[in-house]
Amino acid sequence: MAATAKRGTKPVFKTARPYTETDWPDLTAQQKRDTTDLVCSLLQPLGDYRKTHLSPSKGKKRRRESQKEKNEDADKSTPNTPPPPPEISHHILIGLNSVTRHLESLAAHTAPPSAPSHAKADAPPPDATPPRPLSIVLIPHNHPPASLPHAHIPTLVHLCTMTSQKDKAIRLLAVPPGCEPAIAEALHIPHVGALAIFEGAPGADALVAYVREHVAVTRCAWIEEAMGPEWKDTKIQDK
Repeated sequence: MAATAKRGTKPVFKTARPYTETDWPDLTAQQKRDTTDLVCSLLQPLGDYRKTHLSPSKGKKRRRESQKEKNEDADKSTPNTPPPPPEISHHILIGLNSVTRHLESLAAHTAPPSAPSHAKADAPPPDATPPRPLSIVLIPHNHPPASLPHAHIPTLVHLCTMTSQKDKAIRLLAVPPGCEPAIAEALHIPHVGALAIFEGAPGADALVAYVREHVAVTRCAWIEEAMGPEWKDTKIQDK
């Protein structure tokens, strides 16, 4: 009996974007360790302040139960006013939402308009104060497109640096998730979704100099390609 003829496999078609993928800097293992150590050293005074002078939250229910006791003890004890936080606390942004909002605001002032006819409607007022420039943006994920919460960060960083000088452009540090516990411990907080450091932050000169020397600028070539007049066909892959 003749062997049964092998059935032909059905081809699988996949589509891909016709634009160039985002290119963000890939750090070596040594660079990841060095940048993490420098970031932790910069943030450690703020973490020590939080640990010494700020009490961790114990939940609303616990606060309600202890509010009466606090009111009764208020007359018996004089509250101690904590000292002001370290200066670095005024020169950083902590949290993915805070970093995203500032990048969006910064991009609105620096990125060129995609539609010149609508530039006047979308442009900020001439007397509006521009947002403070950033020197470093750090996210605890070394492959942003694979992380839904961080996928937009490289694009925003690129938009913020399109009109900046290369030596002053924002550097994106996409570090592995394993670096996050050390940074969170330095800040004395449970989690760090993102971190941004303002330009001219006190005590950050060594970190900024190292990063600008070893970390390249993030590039999103697809933005320029999408703004151009050239038609881009959809890429179809036969597998």
